[in-house]
Amino acid sequence: MLGIFICNAQIKNSKTSKKPNVLMIIVDDFGWRDIHAYGSTFYETPNMDKLISQSLKFTQAYATYPRCVPSRFSIMTGTHPSRLKGDSEEGERDGEGSSFNVKHPNVSIGKIMHDNGYNTFYIGKWHLGEGDFSPLGTGFDRSIASGLAGATSSHFAPYNIGRSGTVSKEAPIPDLENATEGENLEDRLTEETIKLIKETANKQQPFFGILAHYAVHTPIQGKEEYKKYFLDKLKNTGVPSGPDYEPEIAGETKLKQDNLSYAAMIKSVDDGIGKIMKVIDNLRLSDNTIIVVTSDHGGLSTRGNKRELATSNMPLRAGKGSLYEGGIRVPLFIRWPGIIKGGAETNSIVQGIDYLPTIVDMVGGKLPSTQILDGLSFIDVIKNNQKHTDRTIYFHNSAPRPISTGDIYSSVIRSGDFKLIDFYALGKKELYNVKDDIGEKINIAPQNPDLVQRLYAELVNWRNSVGADMRIKRNSLSEAERKVLVEFNRSEKK
Repeated sequence: MLGIFICNAQIKNSKTSKKPNVLMIIVDDFGWRDIHAYGSTFYETPNMDKLISQSLKFTQAYATYPRCVPSRFSIMTGTHPSRLKGDSEEGERDGEGSSFNVKHPNVSIGKIMHDNGYNTFYIGKWHLGEGDFSPLGTGFDRSIASGLAGATSSHFAPYNIGRSGTVSKEAPIPDLENATEGENLEDRLTEETIKLIKETANKQQPFFGILAHYAVHTPIQGKEEYKKYFLDKLKNTGVPSGPDYEPEIAGETKLKQDNLSYAAMIKSVDDGIGKIMKVIDNLRLSDNTIIVVTSDHGGLSTRGNKRELATSNMPLRAGKGSLYEGGIRVPLFIRWPGIIKGGAETNSIVQGIDYLPTIVDMVGGKLPSTQILDGLSFIDVIKNNQKHTDRTIYFHNSAPRPISTGDIYSSVIRSGDFKLIDFYALGKKELYNVKDDIGEKINIAPQNPDLVQRLYAELVNWRNSVGADMRIKRNSLSEAERKVLVEFNRSEKK
């Protein structure tokens, strides 16, 4: 997922509130290197590139979880998802169960902004429940195309029917049943957002809105004219040399950015950002507008089976689902005219749970005292050029999908430049200096036993403090993992 927050600072108009408007755009499954300005030489993102040239660019921003539901929950609440248990119908952890609903004692960011005087709306992928747990049920004033669906059946209307004519296993997307056949979903959601911006821009009450794209999540489907454009580009530049994949712990990782449909989807999303920015310009808001762009987890680049892969996160290791850098490091850049000098860069460590308190600080709002807040506002990084480089952050993957995304049970502590990964089902630990080794190629654990012991103790204390689920569901392990686990258990008993 990629997110854009737009905060319209005070406008010299007597009819306009002094509080800034805020718009957040989430683009799903969008990787750290899926933007040209972040290193892609294949994808084309001119509108995002332009914003980055005017922004503070973060190089060490992280998701809270490497998959959609827990990460979205953390953005909506500021709460670390490891505090909750996502139960499947069989009563076992699956990482995307009903426990990730937004409910007491927490409230959603929509409710918080509403209580701070905002008119709120949510457009697009929600994936956190329905009824009382839908956007309307959790504090947003308006909602369009938001429900249980984790993905669309098709990125072209009719959206609830696959392009082969079959009904998808995904939950239906509401409100768009009457879309013109062939309409592109990214375009439609952008248009719906623009309508609401125009409706609310000159009202006395400011707005807080979220546009949550179903792109660039599977199914990987792009516009035909864009696919042809990128095919011609590949013909002209040539396919990158070298192997297409490399082995990973429970599968393999894609090494090249060459998926034509995925490149086309990114272009459609980038087009939408350009359209939104044009509307902001036309409404004379651009000089007083803050824009924040981010993502909730890495791109789909690793698999344990033979599914189609979307992208490559190289030089980062692995991708969606994994706690290696490719699964959790995300793009983040912030444009704030008059506060931020364009082209600046920071290596401050920030995480998905930090967005809620940061947004509330941006608008001068208040947080409810009952909120379980694990996030830390980084407003001082934005406004005062502070550095959050010695911060310690944590991750916990208790619902791996070794067959689908090639990941396994694991926890992480990142402290300063050092990152310890505990593959707790295997009894295996890896240590990396991610400043010197961004690709996590050299495990330095054997040379640093004292550091491993110290970081592991801190990780265990954190897991205990949040009640992290340490159960191991045997059927979620690959055959190779089960063999390793059996051998590890035997050695422990000796």
